[in-house]
Amino acid sequence: MNLLNFDFDERIEYAETLPARCYTNADYLATEQRRIFNRTWQLVGRLDQVAEPGAFFTAEVGDEPIVVVRGGDEELRGFHNVCRHRAGPIAEGQGSCANFRCGYHGWTYSTDGRLIGVPDFDGVENFDREDFGLLPVQVETWEQFIFAKLDGRANVFSLPDFLEDIPALTRHCRVSEMKFAERRDYLIDCNWKVYVDNYAEGYHVPIVHPSLMREIDFQRYRTITRRFSSLQDAPIKTGDDPERRYSATAEQSEALYFWVFPNLMLNIYPDNLSTNLIVPVGHDKTLTIFEWYFHDVESAAAKERIKTTVELSDEIQQEDIRICEQVQRRLKSIAYDRGRYSVKRENGVHQFHSLWMEFMKAN
Repeated sequence: MNLLNFDFDERIEYAETLPARCYTNADYLATEQRRIFNRTWQLVGRLDQVAEPGAFFTAEVGDEPIVVVRGGDEELRGFHNVCRHRAGPIAEGQGSCANFRCGYHGWTYSTDGRLIGVPDFDGVENFDREDFGLLPVQVETWEQFIFAKLDGRANVFSLPDFLEDIPALTRHCRVSEMKFAERRDYLIDCNWKVYVDNYAEGYHVPIVHPSLMREIDFQRYRTITRRFSSLQDAPIKTGDDPERRYSATAEQSEALYFWVFPNLMLNIYPDNLSTNLIVPVGHDKTLTIFEWYFHDVESAAAKERIKTTVELSDEIQQEDIRICEQVQRRLKSIAYDRGRYSVKRENGVHQFHSLWMEFMKAN
């Protein structure tokens, strides 16, 4: 089956959206895993999870299990979490260890990936342990965040390529100094691209998000696209309103909503940052992982700010979940195949679809 047997116009003024089958046909997800998720930088964890030698955590990039570890030499490394014997798990969860021991047959690996223990393997011919070390995964960091990329081709696209000017635009936030406050997971009955489409535009905000409309000046809301990312710049309203959560500061007078291809969102307000990672778990089911970060997470005032922040975010998320699930059901309708883009409001969606086409076409 030719998954890409449709035209896509790079000019937003003339373009049609992706066909409905891109969201409803299960055949697309396996190709997306190989050509998109394996070839892009994926947020997998934080530096505080691997602060000491021997500390490790496991994660998944799409459907690929990996482990990230701080070696005895203090180097940060990533490996496929797959024993080279018969594909057992070499690590589970997170913790600290001197070596990794497979949970199936006990093969043992050093934290730098070398195979160092092979129980009951006498008599095996033409076997060299050096050929059976853990297969590495590229890992890089930005501020306190750890990213991994499965595709081993060196620097086809580097992490700075994907982040572009985000480090410069967020320098005032001192992201590396922020502390993890809370995590919430949401399982949504929609294709992962439905959720990304929804995030990539503010067009729906006046209809779907009344609480968010109280916070931002929608008339000055704009989306700025880069090569692999976009920024939705949403000025915060001025004036006193006891129902509003946010106020502009000298350093930041807008909410900054960054999207990084294909599935990472960074929501930055004057006093907090949240990451939103979009993980496909099926062609019509998506896990969204929210994590919130603040400079102060201990004081009573900080805990109250965290509570109100998460409550507002959860309210917005529930609204997004409802509309995304409704859209997913209607994408199966005989009444719909393709739509058009608002030139003013949906340039971020068009950019996402352009990048999706680019990566899906690449061999």
